Amino acid sequence: MPLLSGIYDSGPISPIAKIKENLSIWTLGQWAHYRIEFIEGMPRSSPMVAEMVVLSGATTIAANGTIQQTLLNILTLRDREFVHLRWEPLDDVEGVLWEQAGTGRFVTRGVHARVTPFSGERDPNLAATTFWILGKDRDMNLEVRNPLPVAQPLARFVFFGYRYVLKALSSTEVAEIEAGRRATTWVPAEGRAN
Repeated sequence: MPLLSGIYDSGPISPIAKIKENLSIWTLGQWAHYRIEFIEGMPRSSPMVAEMVVLSGATTIAANGTIQQTLLNILTLRDREFVHLRWEPLDDVEGVLWEQAGTGRFVTRGVHARVTPFSGERDPNLAATTFWILGKDRDMNLEVRNPLPVAQPLARFVFFGYRYVLKALSSTEVAEIEAGRRATTWVPAEGRAN
C-alpha cells in the first residue's frame, strides 16, 4: 500500500488514514472529530452503479436535458459510517454533485464543475472526483446533464472507494485536536462557500 501523503492523492484510491487514527470531518458547517474503528473496500462493481434515468422515473434523459438532483439509495449510510469515494459516468452524460442537497461540490463563485466520461483521460485515477459522505441523513444528491442533442436511454454512474466505521471522540480528545496537540486528518466531507 502506498504511503499516505494527502487526501486527494493522484494515484489509485487508498484509505486517507489508518484504523485507530483520528479524522476531523467538515460537516454541517463545522468540524466533527472521530477515531477510525474499521475500514473496508467498496469495489467498483454492479451494486455500486446508479442508473439515473430509472431512478428519476423517466424512460430517457431528454436531448440537452437534465435529471434534477436525486438521492442515491446505494450511498445512504448509518450513523458513524463514512465513505470515501471516486466516481465516473459509464454513459455519455455529465454528473453534478451536491452535498447536502443545497450545497454543491467542486464549485467556485463562478462554476460548478462536472464529472464527465472524459474526466479519467487527464486524471486516470479519478482523484479530482474524490468526495466523502458522513453518516445518516447527510446524503449526497446527483444531478445529471445530457450534453448531446439526442435523448439517451441510460445515464449510469459507478462509485468505488472505502467505507469507514467511526467512533466519536471525547471532549478532552477534541480539545487536544483543536489545540494542535493531537494528530488528525482533516477531511472536507461537504461543500463550503468560504
